[in-house]
Amino acid sequence: MVCRMNGSNRRARGVCKARAILFSACSAISAIALSSSVSWAQQTDAAAVERGRTLLVDQCGFCHGANARGGSGGPDLTRSVIVQTDEAGKQIGEFLTAGRPDKGMPKFDLSAVQVSDLAAFLHEAIHLNAARGLYKILDILVGDPKAGEAYFNGPGRCRACHSPAGDLRGVGAKYEPATLQGRLLLPRGRERAPGSPPVPLYKDPTAVKVSVTPSSGATVTGALVRLTDFEVTLYEAEGDRQRTWLRNGDVPKVVVADPLQAHLDQLTQWTDADMHNMTAYLASLK
Repeated sequence: MVCRMNGSNRRARGVCKARAILFSACSAISAIALSSSVSWAQQTDAAAVERGRTLLVDQCGFCHGANARGGSGGPDLTRSVIVQTDEAGKQIGEFLTAGRPDKGMPKFDLSAVQVSDLAAFLHEAIHLNAARGLYKILDILVGDPKAGEAYFNGPGRCRACHSPAGDLRGVGAKYEPATLQGRLLLPRGRERAPGSPPVPLYKDPTAVKVSVTPSSGATVTGALVRLTDFEVTLYEAEGDRQRTWLRNGDVPKVVVADPLQAHLDQLTQWTDADMHNMTAYLASLK
């Protein structure tokens, strides 16, 4: 860091010194954080983490969920102050021994090894929350591809718009299962190459379409940019321009059509089984 100042200006000298100290402190903190991250990765006992995961599912999953991130009756344990400030299972063990009867949490009689394993799993979960680049989704393909195919051709009515031999050909080889499931449920928007500029939704191939018919003049159709009680704006790909009309009641006439309406309607009808079966089926289309 370079700090330029007049040697006679004591105030500037003091500011520069303070900045140098702050810069040094921030560098030290960054080094400690990096060291802690590397240290955690080196010290993690994969076997202990897995045992802790199994223990949590058996003993705590009914309230806190199978991944410790909250369930029907308990909070997200990775956000717990006790867990976050725990030292090698000490605070967690003390808490489990006492329980919280007033909050509906019973006491747990766990061995020192079990508490250590549970702490290892919870600390690993917190670490993965902070280092999202390391987080891996491992349990996407849990459905039945045959059941997914039956749903595709039957109650899901997917074949009305899609074809395994047409637009979906090879889709299982093109996308990872997690991406497939995301596109199945929320298909609007496309992934962009890292560093590429964002593309507005009205330029997306699946953009909502709108037709505007003025009281005098021909109907104009394009991608919907904005629609309020006072105006409507659309985008015309030909000419790469936007056009806006002021609205007064039903004038001009505005008709909106969403090419993904079937997907939106399906959001309220998906069951977990249907969603997982469909994901497995799409992943099988290599």
